[in-house]
Amino acid sequence: MNADFDIHIENSDAYDYRQHDLYKIEIYKDEKIFKILEPKEIAVSLDQNIKLDSIKEGKYSFVYESIFGETINKEISVDDSKTYRIAINPDLLIKKNKKSILGNLKNSVAKLVFESRGCFHLKKDSIEIVNKENKYFIRRKNGSLKPIDKTIWAYFVKTENKIREIPENGGCTTRDEYIFYHKGISDTIHDGTCEFSVWMGLKDFIKNNKLQ
Repeated sequence: MNADFDIHIENSDAYDYRQHDLYKIEIYKDEKIFKILEPKEIAVSLDQNIKLDSIKEGKYSFVYESIFGETINKEISVDDSKTYRIAINPDLLIKKNKKSILGNLKNSVAKLVFESRGCFHLKKDSIEIVNKENKYFIRRKNGSLKPIDKTIWAYFVKTENKIREIPENGGCTTRDEYIFYHKGISDTIHDGTCEFSVWMGLKDFIKNNKLQ
């Protein structure tokens, strides 16, 4: 039996349009190293689409490091002569940050302020999430509250989780700040990596779901 792997390096978040480079994927077969994928000599990162043929039956693991520094292990069992589509997601985050404000919001208001500073720009924006009696709302620009369902709220929680896991190191001239306000306390996360577009993805999500 021979199968094929059709490997796609793509974002798990449909609203993250940034291409995140990946430099190494280790493939294991039945817990033994099978193949290591690395960029070609003149390439700075792996191709977004990689095809492997003549794949034998067995249990395969695809191991790589996400942009959050987390080791991801994706497993797949090959038991048929077909093409297996493998999605490799550099933006995937499994760990949940315990400091989540939105994830623990109860009968209160949380505000997220985004500030971006660079050599030639200064941008500031914000969103406000409200919880009343186990119901969630987003405050519109006109001050009114729009109800949001658990799916939308979960996306906000996932976004906060990503923000809190942005690596601290970075030498980019653009510096982004995410400031959470809740019950009179502020918490600031700095991003100096130039590798994340979390706020842009969040704003696109809000726009596409007509939340503002």
